[in-house]
Amino acid sequence: MHSKNEQLIIDLIQQDLKHCQLVYGLEQLGLHGSSIHHLDILEIIYQLMQIPREKKNDYLAETYAAFMSMATEYEVTPLGESLRPLAKDCYHRLKYLVEL
Repeated sequence: MHSKNEQLIIDLIQQDLKHCQLVYGLEQLGLHGSSIHHLDILEIIYQLMQIPREKKNDYLAETYAAFMSMATEYEVTPLGESLRPLAKDCYHRLKYLVEL
């Protein structure tokens, strides 16, 4: 279904996780903005994974958001390499949920 895009999808998830480290980190410092500074990467991932409309649901979005919130538990690195395993886990979880 989307195996040719797998690495690209994981790369996008990794970049979104890195962005969340920044946004949630700033929020912890009292600078609020996570509700307006989101990248909407999940919509791009839906397209790349070719997820049919009937498979898109709140649970998928909540699952993705839960992974994004885990980003703050990982070391901040220049290229976000510490987030790669989390990005892979997120991708595989989304893939699993879609294939149910």
